[in-house]
Amino acid sequence: MKNKICKVCKKDFQPSKPLQVVCSLTCGQKYAQKLREKKQAQEKKESKERLKKMSIDAHSQKHKNTLQNEINKLARMIDLHCGHITCIDCGKDLEQNKQIDGSHFHNVQGNEQIRFNLHNIHSSRSECNQFHGGKKDGYKEGIIERYGFEYLEQMENLKIEYKTLKLQNKEIFEAIPLVRKLQRDLPTFTSKDGIFLRNFFNKIIGFY
Repeated sequence: MKNKICKVCKKDFQPSKPLQVVCSLTCGQKYAQKLREKKQAQEKKESKERLKKMSIDAHSQKHKNTLQNEINKLARMIDLHCGHITCIDCGKDLEQNKQIDGSHFHNVQGNEQIRFNLHNIHSSRSECNQFHGGKKDGYKEGIIERYGFEYLEQMENLKIEYKTLKLQNKEIFEAIPLVRKLQRDLPTFTSKDGIFLRNFFNKIIGFY
């Protein structure tokens, strides 16, 4: 076999085995220690990267939740501004309920791409939203009665129209104060058309 250069002491040596990379037992022990230290350093680096990613993901999720709450509030304010004071799902008076939700027609889970779309969110009683989430018949009837069948079709097609929505954490974070400003400005709008206002505000927010 041809001579090799020892991985540790860098001396030229004659290997006795094809895969031998060190010239002696002493160098072999040093080389093994070096490999262990290298592995530990890599594992430490990967651990830090995982923790950093987890921190970023948690931060991003916090911003998503905050923005979702503000979008839901804006949707409820639009309905109130337009005189829609009944639950979209059951038709009962919302003013008699302590808790009013922004109810998603297409659930957030599995439909992330339209979670912030105002057309997908209408006011409902908390009971209907939280306990009747999978039953959309009442919701559909409420939409048809309020806005007509064409609008229901538009809502049903939202997840087809918007198949993906890739947002950076910065975009989500910057949208929060913008939505809050729209909430403050809403009373100054003369329009009482819920569809128009949802279209208009969606465009201002810039996601749809």
